[in-house]
Amino acid sequence: MNQEKMGKFIAQLREEFGLTQKEVGNQLGVTDNSVSKWERGINAPDISTLTDLAAIFHVTVQELLNGERSFQKKIVSKNRPKVLEVSHLSKSFGKRKILDDVSFTIYEGDIIGLIGPNGAGKTTLIKTILGLYKINVGNVSICGYDTKKALEDALSKCGSIIENPDMYQNISGRKNLQVTALINNIQDKDYINRMVSFVKLEDRIDDKVKKYSLGMKQRLWLANALMKKPRLLILDEPTNGLDPQGMKELREILKKINREENISILISSHILAEVENICDSIIIMDEGKIKSIFGIEEVKYKNMHLEDVYLRQVEKCGIHEDYSFDKK
Repeated sequence: MNQEKMGKFIAQLREEFGLTQKEVGNQLGVTDNSVSKWERGINAPDISTLTDLAAIFHVTVQELLNGERSFQKKIVSKNRPKVLEVSHLSKSFGKRKILDDVSFTIYEGDIIGLIGPNGAGKTTLIKTILGLYKINVGNVSICGYDTKKALEDALSKCGSIIENPDMYQNISGRKNLQVTALINNIQDKDYINRMVSFVKLEDRIDDKVKKYSLGMKQRLWLANALMKKPRLLILDEPTNGLDPQGMKELREILKKINREENISILISSHILAEVENICDSIIIMDEGKIKSIFGIEEVKYKNMHLEDVYLRQVEKCGIHEDYSFDKK
């Protein structure tokens, strides 16, 4: 054990968590002078105190003894195709800047969660990516197509559900999908049946949409978003209003879509438990900026919950990190 190295690591962890030496001492039942001596490498905590200290900072006792984290980020091949590349994107309405220099890249097969408080800029980001808002500064590329120069080609590779999309209420779910197929020049009639099966609507697909429950409508909207055979699926608050069973069904469908169709998914949601259950990596936004990018695997390794990380990061600017996808 290198006491000096361990001391520096304790000091680093304390600063990461925004705690004073006195606050750490109070949690451990020791004086702030004891904590100060640990950090200077003069003394070392006994084993029981080390255990409590590890619990406070969500590290292992061995990591404290080693004076560094042993967690290794999962290495992901960057040879996978890029499905979404956002580069230095900024968006303002009048004098108010909503997005401020946002950059990240999503690769084929990723499931990414986009979280942040109300007003963070999440929906504006999604609408700007999809060309619903004009870009002020920066660029967006979907499957290699620049949305400024080839928006139609870019959107042909992307399916989306934004807020509560409209469907024709007085015709069946199947006819709604047929309309979308016609608009997108999709000739494969069997593909509609496949999507219906994918979202588990076989028994009700020929009923009028106005008779559907909210969960059934969400699944129909999802099938509709998949009609273009997209490489990227963007969902803005897809679980709004769903009961626990509806959330579970949607989560299973999205995982199946990702696994069997290799479709990348970007999900914006306020329901952190759902995001944690489905996503590989997380983007935290606040005040129009990316506060942090990290992998769910690290959160679980530290025996933390996404809520813990989220609450820390929205209170102060975090360090940008690159896990299952790139931040430029």
